[in-house]
Amino acid sequence: MTDHQSPDCPHTKLLLTPLVSEALLEVSGPDAVSFLHNQASSDIRQLASDAACYGTFCNPQGRVLADFVALAVATDTLLLRLRGEILERTLDNLRRFAVFSKVQLRNASEDWQLLGIQGRELTGALGEGLPEVPAAPLAWTHTADAIALRTTGDTDAVELWVRSTAASDLLSSLRAQSALQADETAWQAATLRQGVARLSAATSGEFLPQQLNYDLIGHINFRKGCYPGQEVIARMHYKGKAKRRMLLMTAPAGTELHAGDALFRAGQAQPAGTVINAAHADSGAQLALVSTTETAVEEGLLTAAERGTALAVLQLPYAVPFG
Repeated sequence: MTDHQSPDCPHTKLLLTPLVSEALLEVSGPDAVSFLHNQASSDIRQLASDAACYGTFCNPQGRVLADFVALAVATDTLLLRLRGEILERTLDNLRRFAVFSKVQLRNASEDWQLLGIQGRELTGALGEGLPEVPAAPLAWTHTADAIALRTTGDTDAVELWVRSTAASDLLSSLRAQSALQADETAWQAATLRQGVARLSAATSGEFLPQQLNYDLIGHINFRKGCYPGQEVIARMHYKGKAKRRMLLMTAPAGTELHAGDALFRAGQAQPAGTVINAAHADSGAQLALVSTTETAVEEGLLTAAERGTALAVLQLPYAVPFG
C-alpha cells in the first residue's frame, strides 16, 4: 500500500514535489564504471541501459557513509542521486581515491530539476511525454530532456529528473495536472513506508548496511569484488547475524522525531534505538524508520527513558529477520 492509498492519506489527484533535499553526483570519464565499481557496494558493471541500482559507499569499518541510486546515462557517464546534505563530503571522499583514475567527479545538481510524482493517475500523465512509463522498481525511461525513475515498489510514485536548461513539455503538462507540494513530507512518508533508509549528516558513518536493511533490498552485492568495508560487511553476512535491524514505527500526532534521535526502553538511560528517517503522515502521526534490536521492540521503545512517548511497529513490504 502506498502512503497516499493508506486510510490516513486519501489522495486522489497527482502530487508534484520538488525534491530539494536531493542532489546528483556525476561520475564521468573512461574509468567511470570501473572506478565507481571499486568504491561502491553494488555491482556497477551490471548496470543496464534501462535499469538503475541501489548502492552505498562505506568506510573501512563497514559503516555506511552514503546511500545512492545510480544509473548510466552513457557508457562513460553515471548519475548518482543522494541526499544533498552529504554530497560534498561524499565527493571529498571519492576524490581521495580518484587520483590515479581517468575519472571526473562533480556536483551535477544544478543541471537538473529533481521532482517526485505521486498519484493513481501517474501513468496516464507521464505517458503523454515519455515513450514508456517505468513499471518495475529501479526501471527508468527517458527523453532527450527528462529521466523518469521508479525507485521503489510503490506503483504510484516516480522520480522525474528534468534538465534545467530544457523547456520541457512533459513538465509543463504535469504542472497543469498536479497539485504542487510546498515540502517533501508526503513524498518522504511514502518512501518510509517502503522501508528504504536514506543517510543524512546525522547518521552518515554510524551504521553497518545490515542495520539499515540494505542487504535485504539490494544495496549490497555479496558476489562482487572488494570495496571499502567489504570484509566487515561480508563477515557479518556469512558468519554472523544482524542483532540490530530497521523497522517502520509510528508515534502519535504531536511527536517530533528527527534523524539521529535516540530512542529508549523505559527506565534505561542507554539508548536502545536510533531514528534513521522521520516524516509526518496526513493524520499527523509521525512515521519513523528505526534501527534497533528485537529485544528493544519487544519491551517497547520510547522517545525518552522517563515519561517518553511510546512507538508502535508498522508492517514493511518485506520480511525483517533479526539475528
